[in-house]
Amino acid sequence: MTALTPNLIDSHADLVRIVREGIPAQPPEGMRFLAAIAPDRSPAHVEGSHEALVVRMSQDSDSGEWATATTPAASAVIHFAPFSLLLAERQLVDSFPHVDCTEWLQLGVDDIANVRIALPIVDLPRTPTAPVPIAMLQFMEARA
Repeated sequence: MTALTPNLIDSHADLVRIVREGIPAQPPEGMRFLAAIAPDRSPAHVEGSHEALVVRMSQDSDSGEWATATTPAASAVIHFAPFSLLLAERQLVDSFPHVDCTEWLQLGVDDIANVRIALPIVDLPRTPTAPVPIAMLQFMEARA
């Protein structure tokens, strides 16, 4: 995921280092690591948009006036069966039906951990003709 987000090494050098070296460390306060299961039929999607903004525009049906709102984009996304992994800012966690696994970053690669977790199954809507940035899509929850 760190390879997908070139600006991440500048803004979160410690996070990039702990991921690359597989050492236990305290994760950055504002970043969250989210995980879910991606079904086999799920469209694969890989993207990084660290420090990017998503601009959403809406038009009032009565007045015809346009309104805009901005939110941060997900910093890194790997949605590729069997897993859907996201690195996102804390305020975006509720936007995705994934489990917050940020505390796993406190474990080293060689650490033995007794972890029990239930990951949801999530899918992405298929786009008819062209790829759409992940920040513009909503994950759909799937049931097994």
